[in-house]
Amino acid sequence: MPKAFRVKDEIERAYKNAEVFLIPKRGGFFDVLVDDKTIFSKTGKIGTTTERFPEVGEVSALIKKAGF
Repeated sequence: MPKAFRVKDEIERAYKNAEVFLIPKRGGFFDVLVDDKTIFSKTGKIGTTTERFPEVGEVSALIKKAGF
């Protein structure tokens, strides 16, 4: 889960009022939701050639792009 903690820290640094919850699961699941809107999903790509974890700064940029 170290990568998940990195993303959690990234979001909390960029958005001071953010409430970030990590829910442990097995099998490569990783989704970032803001107000029930999916911002990033590794889960939907499990087993495909595009399955990957977000790059540094990617989630914060996607949250900003989504208007949050």
